[in-house]
Amino acid sequence: MKKVLLALGILLGLLVLAGVAVVLLVDVNAHKPRIEAAVSDALGMEFRIRGKAGLRLIPSAGIALSDVQVRNRGAELAAAETLRVGVRLAPLLRRQVEVTELLLEKPTVRIEKGADGKYSYETPPRPKKPSGEGETPSGSVAVSGVAVRDGRIFYADRIAGGRTEISGIDLTLSDLAVPGEPGTPLTKRISFRGTLKVKEVKGADRTVSDLDAKVAFSGGVCEIRPFTMKLFGGKGEGGIRVDLTKEKPGVQLKYTLSNFRAEESLAAIARKKYLSGPMTLSPELSFRGKDAAEMKRTASGHLTLRGEDLTLHGIDIDGTLSTVQQAQQLNLADVGAFLLAGPLGTAATKGYQFSGALTAAAAESESRLTRLVSDWTVRDGVAEAKDVAFATRKNRIALRGKLDIVNERFVDVTVAALDEKGCAKLRQKITGPFRDPKMDKVSTLESLASPMLGIFAQAKRLMGRTECETFYAGSVPHPR
Repeated sequence: MKKVLLALGILLGLLVLAGVAVVLLVDVNAHKPRIEAAVSDALGMEFRIRGKAGLRLIPSAGIALSDVQVRNRGAELAAAETLRVGVRLAPLLRRQVEVTELLLEKPTVRIEKGADGKYSYETPPRPKKPSGEGETPSGSVAVSGVAVRDGRIFYADRIAGGRTEISGIDLTLSDLAVPGEPGTPLTKRISFRGTLKVKEVKGADRTVSDLDAKVAFSGGVCEIRPFTMKLFGGKGEGGIRVDLTKEKPGVQLKYTLSNFRAEESLAAIARKKYLSGPMTLSPELSFRGKDAAEMKRTASGHLTLRGEDLTLHGIDIDGTLSTVQQAQQLNLADVGAFLLAGPLGTAATKGYQFSGALTAAAAESESRLTRLVSDWTVRDGVAEAKDVAFATRKNRIALRGKLDIVNERFVDVTVAALDEKGCAKLRQKITGPFRDPKMDKVSTLESLASPMLGIFAQAKRLMGRTECETFYAGSVPHPR
């Protein structure tokens, strides 16, 4: 046993010495051109090692490349401070490479959609080589660990003018495998599982922070659940499923953003505080398509918005509806716009001006909304109001109609002030494009003044008519 242990010790010592010799004697920098050429050919882009390359043994055997860069069509697409590739030492002594881990430190990716509609990462199609010429057998790849530390992504759209910055990306993957199956798309072969953390996603009108998710990819399907993030002062939790097995990728989203601040979400649209208070948003949607426009056309599912004890700034709804003269001057479209400003606000109100009812003269006025409900059913990019209303201390306001998200138009949208039975006392119709809607004049179906209500009620009883057409029969009760 002692001899066996001694032999193993000697063998281990020789292995370590051989590894040290490899590190000291092999000049990896001399092989930089070969490494650059091999990676460039694999990517179809220009890969450069602008810093030093070297071997290391501690904490594990591997190759470290500093200041690496990927360029495509003459522009920088990606760069990283360090790229480390962990390898098994014994195969390395036989001039064979078996990768055990990959680590990218402080990578930066810049993606741009140009004026021609093409993305900066797109590469021209490669000419097909004759069968058997210059081909290498497609081998399998298996890496036990992949990590990205403190990454950043910049995205710019030259057509729409949008910009997005994602910072503080930490990604850890385990059991990354790519079986060698020629003729099978990479998305159907690759598999892995891991975790993703993002410090901040900053867009033109909103910021998402502290994103944390578990990720699993297998058989062309990516599951991201559970994932959490902070948005508009609230915390969200849900899941995303991305299906890449078909020609047109499919996405399923189920999410709940709890207790976000209404004033922060509206500030991204109107730049002023019109509505304030805590709200909860729950979308459950599915999409399919190759781009955002096609996914918008196929959007289907449900959207729900809830809120209680909210404050609508700039107008006293109860005071305005207390007299006939003021009620007839009320722009219900302005009031009803806040029912759209939750689940569909950025689409339906991005060009809308909150001005009709919310004048400078009424800047100090406000209304307390005891309850707000905004439930929508979405099919093929068209959202239909199912239960959309809010209540103040004395009144209810409800909305009916559809929103064509694809063509950005109001479709027969009507906002109404209700009586106790859910019948419309006042109503106003909104049609046309989101950016320039057409609002009909407020129609008075019943007088709002108490004396006049008495006269109308007596007249109805004398004529034997006490029923009305119910405009709203949803979950928001009439104030008592």
